[in-house]
Amino acid sequence: FINQCNKEEKIQMNTLIIHYHRYDNKYNDWTLWTWLDHFNLEVNAAKKDTFGLIFILDMKKYPTRGNISFIPKYKNWERKDAPNRIWNRTEPTEIWILQGNGTVFTELPNTKPSVRKAFIDGPDKINVILTHNIKKEEIPQLFPIIYFNNGDYIKPSNVTLIPENIDSSNILQLITPNRIDLNLLPAEIKIKGFLPGKLHIRRILDSPEYITDEALGTFYSPYETKFSVFAPGATSVTLHLYQKAESGKPDLFHLTKGKQGFWKITISKNLVGTYYTYTVDGPDPSYDPKAEVIDPYARCVTAHNGRGLIIDDNTPIADSPIFTFQDAIIYEVHVRDFTIGENSGAKHKGKYTGFFEKNTTIPGTKISTALNHLIDLGVNTIQLMPVQDFENDEFSEKYFWGYMPVNFNSPDGWFASNPLNDSRVREFKQLVDCLHKHGIKVVMDVVYNHTSETNSAIRYNFNGFVPNFYYREKLDGSYWNGSGCGNEVRTESPMVRRFIIESLKYWVETYKIDGFRFDLMGLIDIETMREIVKDLKAINHNIFIYGEPWTAGETSIQPTIKGTQRGEGFAVFNDNFRDALKGPWYNIDPGYIQTGKNVEAVKRGIKGSITDFADSPLEVINYVACHDGRTLWDQLKVSTENDTTVSEEELRSMNKLAAAILLTSQGIPFIHGGQEFLRSKQGSHNSYNQPDEINKIRWELKQENRDIFEYYKGLIKLRKEHPIFRMTNAEDIEKNLIFFEDIGLIVPNNCIAYKLQRGNSSDKWKEVLVLINPNRSVKKFQIPRKKWILVVDDSTAGTDIIKPISESSVSVNPISAMVMYR
Repeated sequence: FINQCNKEEKIQMNTLIIHYHRYDNKYNDWTLWTWLDHFNLEVNAAKKDTFGLIFILDMKKYPTRGNISFIPKYKNWERKDAPNRIWNRTEPTEIWILQGNGTVFTELPNTKPSVRKAFIDGPDKINVILTHNIKKEEIPQLFPIIYFNNGDYIKPSNVTLIPENIDSSNILQLITPNRIDLNLLPAEIKIKGFLPGKLHIRRILDSPEYITDEALGTFYSPYETKFSVFAPGATSVTLHLYQKAESGKPDLFHLTKGKQGFWKITISKNLVGTYYTYTVDGPDPSYDPKAEVIDPYARCVTAHNGRGLIIDDNTPIADSPIFTFQDAIIYEVHVRDFTIGENSGAKHKGKYTGFFEKNTTIPGTKISTALNHLIDLGVNTIQLMPVQDFENDEFSEKYFWGYMPVNFNSPDGWFASNPLNDSRVREFKQLVDCLHKHGIKVVMDVVYNHTSETNSAIRYNFNGFVPNFYYREKLDGSYWNGSGCGNEVRTESPMVRRFIIESLKYWVETYKIDGFRFDLMGLIDIETMREIVKDLKAINHNIFIYGEPWTAGETSIQPTIKGTQRGEGFAVFNDNFRDALKGPWYNIDPGYIQTGKNVEAVKRGIKGSITDFADSPLEVINYVACHDGRTLWDQLKVSTENDTTVSEEELRSMNKLAAAILLTSQGIPFIHGGQEFLRSKQGSHNSYNQPDEINKIRWELKQENRDIFEYYKGLIKLRKEHPIFRMTNAEDIEKNLIFFEDIGLIVPNNCIAYKLQRGNSSDKWKEVLVLINPNRSVKKFQIPRKKWILVVDDSTAGTDIIKPISESSVSVNPISAMVMYR
């Protein structure tokens, strides 16, 4: 008996039992997705009882430390039951969860029909979410009443199902006869046949009386510091001041509420070096008055879930180099990847400071790395993958790209020498300063489309101050997830839009940032993009603004996709050209450089996509690889692996051909860091959280593939010195970029040939010919019989003369391009 008890206890300790109840009683094809750090596992239900599905997690399969996150999912993520739930290892090993409810219950919960949530979505409008559907004819029997804490109550004047043209729904919309007074909250709603539920404040906060133009954030001077926050639904906001980055007892100060949701306080002493947080309370049940949160406007934080730090930093930053967007050659890199490799030659590997170390080389050689490599290569614009504070352990070696942002106005401390002080601010400024001094502009990859507050119970900053406000919610309170990361920032809200624009202006004015690449820009509404363009160009008319014109899923707004950028002053990534050149990122189908297919699509890309989706070549970012998906070299290998006749040398030629097309096409060229020496991520298709061994730039590849590097370097020199490749409008391209077929010259199968005329470009060259042969055999091209000078062939690229050509035809080697001028 004793042995049997011990055995059962051991089994219980090695398993986590999760009971899952759905109010609709539909359980087929529902599984449980679980994850922890870099580990994830899908769990099928072990059995079903009267409560619902029972999932049994074998704890031996999971890492031994850390909390386990989980979410029920339907089939292949066709639906999911948000929000994410978390099981803490200190909690019991048998828990219960309910459909649409983020609470993790340690005892059997009540599953009777109830009001799940009710939202005040207008001055006289309440949307009520029920656990069970009701029929339209049942509405007269419900008798809904809103009861306030002081004893007052409201009976709605109208009750309808949402959507209105439906016979059965679990969403009711109540219209009240009078305006709802938020000062009377808290309140609950009672409906006959349902357990009561609490009232939450939601879209009523979009009303003009809750839109403020008061300065928000923390404003330091040696004599006083002003604190101000936006918390329109709160009844109490408390400032916590600490003398240390961690632990310690805070001094507490209560802010005063002003108009339009504005709270403020002034502390009349020198607070430089002081750490701070806030607690916020109010009648909305979503508030957690014990949770310390960070001001969204904080300019320096200790961690995504840490404390703000009051700083007075005056680190100088050199002015930006002077050139326009048409001249940009963009190079994308991750701060850590850049120098973490053992052969980077940097002392401060993986850090801001390592990024701007000078004269680094591969140990034992004179081959430049890091900063000097950029200078040697000749690129003039660096796009840094996210450096705004993101969800991570800043003391850990666990790798992240940084696309789960938290505090938008603070650099992340993972790259800093000390995550607990202001070194993140100082060192990032030094990085920008150094690049500017070397003629290189700095573009930040920014993620204003979603954050790490992936459910309403996570309170790092936004959710702590104004619950149910900053993210797009469906009527039932679940998050829209067009980002694929758990939420979408509600950019169309005036106060959210204001935050984004002020954040961007802060980076431009304080850090002299030269441009922004917007992650999933499709989720930023077009009006916000227009405001961004207007306000940022008022500060710096040469600022670079571009982004991803797509979403990762369904969204509630009209997305900002390819074509919406026409005439708006910002650019978009040209995935049409990318996919035509090397095949789609999401599979292993080859493209033009591997097979010669997609000729017409490539020709459209060469013309700056002005006959595709753009009004101007300045609206188009041309690329063949970026951090997403495989590196170009890995994609070339996997897309040709079934053809055993493809040689290593031919793969190298494909990389060079991609570069030749990219850097001679109209539009803005973009290079993935390391592409110029055949960077590999060991075939990884999505390395966002994979270790350094996968993500690091292996500088020894530059030594092994020096010819590839020199080829890229020569093409960059060619482009920089000759504006004929950098026309600025569609009219000039239509007049001066002429494909051979249009002048009666026959072009070999799969090949492309065109002539560029000087036009208005002010180029010292009168005409340029570009001949492209993706075939695995030599091809002969007819060319206009004039005196041409060859500067690019299959082995050499640049502006130096290779040889003169005066014949009426020329042979182009396999998988290569030729460029010649007169």
